[in-house]
Formats: sequence, structure tokens, C-alpha cells
Amino acid sequence: MQSLPTGYRALILGATGAIGGALAAQLAADPRCAQVVALGRHSAPAIDFDAPDSIAAAADALRPQGPWHLIVVATGMLSGPTGGPEKRLADLNATHLAASFATNAIGRALVLAHFAPQLAKGARSLLAVLSARVGSIGDNRLGGWYSYRASKAALNMLLKTESIEMARTQPHAELAAL
Repeated sequence: MQSLPTGYRALILGATGAIGGALAAQLAADPRCAQVVALGRHSAPAIDFDAPDSIAAAADALRPQGPWHLIVVATGMLSGPTGGPEKRLADLNATHLAASFATNAIGRALVLAHFAPQLAKGARSLLAVLSARVGSIGDNRLGGWYSYRASKAALNMLLKTESIEMARTQPHAELAAL
């Protein structure tokens, strides 16, 4: 975080998870960080990747508190009520595939659409999302995990595409897949 300006403002989406919670705590302990806002399903405002309207509503509610120098999306789904990683194509089911895309790609795309414009302009800022190496098309040697791999590959492409647009509109902002 040393590359962010002193007094930077941070927003963590998915702060109720282990990674998001740990990151929020680390940022809160950083004397250079002026504010950390941690959002989850039960925060105010709430953000729930299973409820796309909540993403836009959270962005609208937080706009007056911005701009943000750091936004981290620390959510993701490998397994859930719809199923888990598929070891073979015959295990694929539409419900789990749709749920994986909803959480891992669509929800994050909506975060990019609604929160990226709130990144600080004229100062270094960063929007980072948790991705996964298994979302790499070129680095898939084992197969399996169809829904997760495909949704993470989609996320990576969405982030790449948004980074090209942001290079023109917000040249000090960086997007990163972690």
C-alpha cells in the first residue's frame, strides 16, 4: 500500500469472508489509511452478489464517501448450495454453472461498472479482484472444475477489457486480478 497516497481510502467488498476480513483489519491498522469501509451481506449498505441490484445500491450509497484509492473485491464461489467443482463434463449442471457465473463473473462485472468510476482521479488508485490461476485458459493442464474455471476466465477477460477502457478515462487507476 506504500504506492497509494497518504490518507488513502479503502473499500473492501466481501469483508465477512476470511480473506476480506483479514485485509480490512490489516488496512485499518495502517496509519497511512484514512478510512476503511468493509461491506458484506449484512453490512450497511449490504452487498450481495446473489442480488445484483444491491451492488448498484451500495455504490450509490457510498458515492458521497469517495473517492476511493483502493477497492478490493474479496468474494468468490467454488462450492455452494448448487454444487461443487465438477471433475468431469458429465458432472456439469446448469444451476451450478449459472451460480458460479453470477458470483464470480457477473457480480464482479457489476462492481466494475458501478465502483470503478469512484476511484480517485488524478492520484494512483487500484481496484483488485480475487481471481484464480485455474481461470487461465493457457495454464489448464488438469481439466475439471468446469464452472469455476469458466467463471474465473470470464472474470479475467472482463477485468482485462475494463482495464483498456480505464487506461483512457482514468490513467492513474490500475485494475488487478489477484
